Amino acid sequence: MPEIRTGSIQIHPFTKVNGSVSFLVLKRSKTYKIYPGMWQVITGTIDKGETALATALRELREETGHSPLKFWHIPFIGQFYDYRKDIIHKIPVFAAELDNDIIDLSDEHDEYKWLSYDELNNHLELPSHREGTRYLMEYILNNERNKHFRIM
Repeated sequence: MPEIRTGSIQIHPFTKVNGSVSFLVLKRSKTYKIYPGMWQVITGTIDKGETALATALRELREETGHSPLKFWHIPFIGQFYDYRKDIIHKIPVFAAELDNDIIDLSDEHDEYKWLSYDELNNHLELPSHREGTRYLMEYILNNERNKHFRIM
């Protein structure tokens, strides 16, 4: 029977310029063991003793060089199955508004792009990343009641 584990997070960074929203996608380094060369949102592993929120803020800084202008938890839990280890992963999902579009990439990624919502869905390959973006649009960006999900 597969183990169910919560050990990682997912973050959807975006920026607003003149009322237009752009979403950040990162291309995994070709030398990375899992999903090399794949476009994705920010993901990260929760360290022992760390909360999902602390992990999300740490990973955002590590993978972009930014702290968020605003930060939300998205009312959605991502998930995927790792057949190699027979583990179902459950993933808390966050959104981060950044104040500019200059990214300082970590070694995990070798390229980034800022894309519209339609372009983003053509780049993201993992269903949980696409679905997380859909929830970001519905509950954070296009919802005046997003204050219920705002962390900072």
